Amino acid sequence: MFFQYPVNDVHIHAFSLETADATLAMVEELGYEKFNMLSGASYLPRWMANNLLCAYIKAKARGKGYAFAAVHYPETGIPSAADMLEQVKLYRSLGFDGIKMMDGKPTMRRRIGVPLDHPDYDPMFSYLEETGFPVLYHVNDPWEFWYWDKMPQWAKAQGKLLCYGAEGYGGYPTFEEIETEAINILKKHPRLKIIFAHFFFTSTDLEKTRHYFDTYPNMSYDITPGWEMFESFAQRYDDWRQFFANYSHRILFGTDTYSGHWRETVGCLRRVMETDEKFVAFEERCKGLDLDAKTLQNIYHHNFYRYLPQEPAPLDIPGLLAYGETLYSRIDALKNEDREVLRQEVQAVSQALSEAGEKIGL
Repeated sequence: MFFQYPVNDVHIHAFSLETADATLAMVEELGYEKFNMLSGASYLPRWMANNLLCAYIKAKARGKGYAFAAVHYPETGIPSAADMLEQVKLYRSLGFDGIKMMDGKPTMRRRIGVPLDHPDYDPMFSYLEETGFPVLYHVNDPWEFWYWDKMPQWAKAQGKLLCYGAEGYGGYPTFEEIETEAINILKKHPRLKIIFAHFFFTSTDLEKTRHYFDTYPNMSYDITPGWEMFESFAQRYDDWRQFFANYSHRILFGTDTYSGHWRETVGCLRRVMETDEKFVAFEERCKGLDLDAKTLQNIYHHNFYRYLPQEPAPLDIPGLLAYGETLYSRIDALKNEDREVLRQEVQAVSQALSEAGEKIGL
């Protein structure tokens, strides 16, 4: 076993049929009990087929995989309130297990030009709240990305793309504004089952993090890296270890894989969780938290089932294929993408999903 205890991974991405098969191989090598695929379809129109791809991986996993769908957005702005509500209702009926949201990522938040707590989101969030359908939400990025001189070298290597402050392209809300918008969602929808990805990027402020956990009991974090969080934990080592022990039932394990360096990513995560070793991971100086058995078992395994049922929802393959047909009209409306490439991708993933469904009798 790669890990000390059984593991469920709540945060995995794949963006092509080739990486889909590699993802399934990775899951088998790591010995995961269950895993969850997250769609990026809302983030970029070029990922139009990603809901279908996540469903395909779930189908191929034969009871081991879950999948969170994403709402399709136009190239600018946000969908109408009615469209967002109808989309999440559809995804729930098709056998998805939750919703993945990306509009809190600064690049997308800048593009849509609408606050995350805008009233048009409320019908969707009210439905998700009423049904208990979970949301895994990417909100913000590391605070360092608003300050060029504090950004890691790998981010600087991408030029201004990941600089959200004065040295970048401009037009971005501040870190604090985006965080406040997300918290306002919880104030309006306190029963929403929500997991903030990447520790909500609040690892530099223990007291604020504790306040959020105490105030919003249906909110959890996943511990999917950004590695900057682990450098922050090392700076207040004993305090953060106590936090993890106290709130171990509210933190979920995730990796953000698949990637070409997934073994390094997962290996560093295991060192953070299970050892007290000092090491450097992706430019960040880390020290393992050496968590106790109960804390590890909650984070690695038990908390997954606090948000998701013991078994994934059954997929409606004919319904998914019919949904795939609706994507062509969305593609036709795009102005800044290669529409023919996207049509071919939807067709290929739909065919693969159809064949996977036939093999398992769906």
